[in-house]
Amino acid sequence: MFTTQNSIKSRKLKSCFFYYLCTFTKPTIYLNIMYNSIPKRLAALRNLMETNAIEACIIPTSDSHQGEYVSSHFKFRKYLSGFTGSAGTLVVGKDKAGLWTDSRYYLQAEQELRGSGIDLFKTTLPETPGIPEWIAEMNYRSAGIDGEVFAAREVLKMIQVFNKHGVRLVDDFKPYTRVWPDRPDLPDSPFYVFPVGYAGKSVKEKLSELRAELSCQGADYLPVSGLDDIAWLFNLRGSDVDFNPVGLAFALIGPDIANLYTDKNKIDESTLAYLKENNIQLRDYSALYADLSKLPAGSGVFTDTTRINYFIYKHIPSNCRRVEGTAPTTALKSIKNPVEIAGFRTAMQKEGVALVRFWRWFEAALEQGKELYETDLVRKMSEFRLEQDHCKGDSFYSIISYNEHGAIVHYSPSESTKARILPDGYLLVDTGGQYLEGTTDITRTFSLYRGATPEEFKQDYARILKGNIALSECIFPTHTRGSQLDIMARQFLWKDLLQYGHGTCHGIGHFLNVHEGPQSIRMEENPELIKAGMVMSNEPGIYRTGKYGLRIENMMLVIEKGESEFGQFLGFETLSLCPLELKAIEKKYYTGQEIDWINAYHRFVYNRLSAFLSEEEKAWLALKTKEI
Repeated sequence: MFTTQNSIKSRKLKSCFFYYLCTFTKPTIYLNIMYNSIPKRLAALRNLMETNAIEACIIPTSDSHQGEYVSSHFKFRKYLSGFTGSAGTLVVGKDKAGLWTDSRYYLQAEQELRGSGIDLFKTTLPETPGIPEWIAEMNYRSAGIDGEVFAAREVLKMIQVFNKHGVRLVDDFKPYTRVWPDRPDLPDSPFYVFPVGYAGKSVKEKLSELRAELSCQGADYLPVSGLDDIAWLFNLRGSDVDFNPVGLAFALIGPDIANLYTDKNKIDESTLAYLKENNIQLRDYSALYADLSKLPAGSGVFTDTTRINYFIYKHIPSNCRRVEGTAPTTALKSIKNPVEIAGFRTAMQKEGVALVRFWRWFEAALEQGKELYETDLVRKMSEFRLEQDHCKGDSFYSIISYNEHGAIVHYSPSESTKARILPDGYLLVDTGGQYLEGTTDITRTFSLYRGATPEEFKQDYARILKGNIALSECIFPTHTRGSQLDIMARQFLWKDLLQYGHGTCHGIGHFLNVHEGPQSIRMEENPELIKAGMVMSNEPGIYRTGKYGLRIENMMLVIEKGESEFGQFLGFETLSLCPLELKAIEKKYYTGQEIDWINAYHRFVYNRLSAFLSEEEKAWLALKTKEI
């Protein structure tokens, strides 16, 4: 049984209070104290390393479940380094320390690591050494990790390099309590049942499909550690991780078993009854490793080494067969069923209404000369979103960045960094929501100039929008990988020797994680095929340091486009509903077909949203979507 409206409202209010308390009350004095503490924290870790004969310690961002966003309990890397980005690995050597992160966080990391004694290593540059290689180059003879928070594949690769260079690996080094005295407890929020009316398929249907897929691949058992995979498979949701409606748990699926491993205090009587009804056995959170070690000899165990931690991998008996590949739960979850697809369209409509009201409010406030800061807009966006039925909050912390802050790809405004927004310059808004009907993610970049928008920005806007259109209109054969499509979005940048460092598209969950695999469209090779039913982003961008960031992001559904003598072909359906910035669109930079696409898209936005708006809001939207 789903939770009551009163309990939803109560939890929403509590969640919002905690969210705003944590996000918007970071005075500069606190940050100074934190950064001054970093050398002391590193020294404490080094003392413990010396005691354990460890010369280098590797601390990732991830938790035991290999999630992108983690609960406070697992934010050891942030505690030790002061770096707040969602991706990065810290290495603390006996006399040196470094942080490896990607291009999204270069500027942010440079700022946050200042004075910490930690060097920045930019992972996408060819001259940047890998972490195991760097440890070997530094002549460190031993390295310590907590194998429970590393993906198995990472550790296996690490072992290969370390063996080559004579580096001893300690895979069970857990320094947390000795170094982090006030470490937060594991989250203990309850699970709740996600109704099949939203999920589209029952647990029994999903388990049947999963077992059939395992059998086809020659496997009997599947350990599952991805929190979103578990939430999807069992039609359960939780609130253990900020922005992601998931709960801490493991699972083990076999021919005759479906085990859920979690803190039993997280399961109330109604949820327990639901589990029993669906033949799901509730086990202690820590019991997975022991259960794995008892699997029958000769059985096939499916091991997605990118989705399970190294401890899970180690506990699979040597007399079992390992069947490797993409976890069937991940693959099945990525193909949305008709109910989920319809839900996404509904969620987009609700998000579009919230965005219209936000944008209209913002323009009026700016025109009235109100004092506005980036953090004010983050709060206001959340407020408009929460007015929509079935909205459970944001799908990530909104990236709302003014002028030069926009060049920091994953900039997070806070009270210590907030910029005042004036009626000139540019505003990048990357935001998204969690609705029972689906998860949303959208980016728009606005020109705030009362007069003419500068030509450089119009040119950049054209490069990005033309790439967005080209990808959205692309038709391609089945068995196409994301890396084969990436050039469609980048071509207009590359022609002018320009580039962006992040991926072009990521998968998006259904009332789950805003970043979802296995599919992607990016320069790096990903063997996963783009398939009908997948929901993905489309977000080319350009970032000019010290000036602005510009990104246009829509969500797309992969659809069948037809069949010919040359095979079956796929394409995309744009789902997002929000006007583009007309002030930034100069017709001379676009072809006639591109202008037609822009006008058609704006008609689509107006027609889908107008029925849910007041007369004043409809009039405003009509101006924002007028033909060019």
